[in-house]
Amino acid sequence: MSDERMPVYRVLSGSVAILVGLGLARFGYPPLVPGMVEAGWFSAAAAGYLGASNLLGYLVGALTASRFGERVGAAAAIRFSLVLIALSFLLCAWAAPFAWFFVWRFVSGWAGGVLMVVGASTVLTTTPPSRRPMAGAMVFSGVGLGILFAANIVPWLTAVSVSWAWAAQGALCLVLAGATWWAWPGKQASPAAASPASEGARAGRGLSLVVLLVVVGYGLQSVGYVPHTLFWVDFLAREQGHGTGFASVQWSIFALGAIIGPFFSGWFAGRIGWYGALLVSVTLMAGAVLLSSVAEAFLLVSLCSLVVGAMVPGLVSMTSGYLAQLVPLAQHQRAWGWATTSFALAQAVGGYALAGVFGVVGTYPPVFVIGGISLALGLVVTALTGSGRARA
Repeated sequence: MSDERMPVYRVLSGSVAILVGLGLARFGYPPLVPGMVEAGWFSAAAAGYLGASNLLGYLVGALTASRFGERVGAAAAIRFSLVLIALSFLLCAWAAPFAWFFVWRFVSGWAGGVLMVVGASTVLTTTPPSRRPMAGAMVFSGVGLGILFAANIVPWLTAVSVSWAWAAQGALCLVLAGATWWAWPGKQASPAAASPASEGARAGRGLSLVVLLVVVGYGLQSVGYVPHTLFWVDFLAREQGHGTGFASVQWSIFALGAIIGPFFSGWFAGRIGWYGALLVSVTLMAGAVLLSSVAEAFLLVSLCSLVVGAMVPGLVSMTSGYLAQLVPLAQHQRAWGWATTSFALAQAVGGYALAGVFGVVGTYPPVFVIGGISLALGLVVTALTGSGRARA
């Protein structure tokens, strides 16, 4: 039936929005740091603060995205954010004061938060229910594509010129913004037919508690992301003594997992439902993060890299899809904004806390154990939603 067809152009454009907003705006920055430090633009410490400014901007973006999208419209919010990120790269393509870079890194984070909330929600709520698992997979695979680009292309660009690396990413963002410009509706498109679960949720007073549990569980799960996204490469290269070559291979495996993870999640959710797929996936990630604290053999380390890499965007995709099942589609953007804010806040706090733990104990395994425990707690909280969730 025609009303069950996936809006392919919009779904692919959603993937581009996530690629630009998170894959490039966040993961395209770390490979630039060594070149900037060597060129004398900033010290390593200053470059680290610039990276943190992006996380702060992302948190503010998640907090304000829903209201901003409602005020200016989804299409305008998405296009504006894509252009802002392109400008944030282009306007940092030469040496400038720290404050200049801080502002533009913050702006890129804010725009990334808007794209995550408004872009993802616009795609999911205008896609027929039967197509949402695959649509979500395609959208959130943009994270993995950005990580892969950052891991393999950005270092090569930086070796040519730091300025060229900044400018090239800005130009790529402009091209991608132009290619997807007309994918977004001039007005917020009418939501695709809601499932009975979503419709029934309108009258359910207990729904707010269920959504709150999903949001809290998602925040706890986000702490489990921190060990691999911040410390995995250094843990393998220095503490385990495998060297940078081994660690680089593992980061590429992580990126590969981040590309295929959303598709696995979409396939899995299509067969056992969002709730069951989310619980199984959180369990897998918790096990892989805990195992990472002791894994040293190449195959075991690679398995951890692949599973955690797959679950990083996979859990994002499944949480967004699960919320689309739990709430009326008109409320999905706001609920997803709450979840993204919880994720961003807990990840930021968790990042500083785990860095503090490492500073005290001087070794990484306890950091991974704490991350695994946080995922397990998130699993318990999410599992509690099974008794009160709306059912199709």
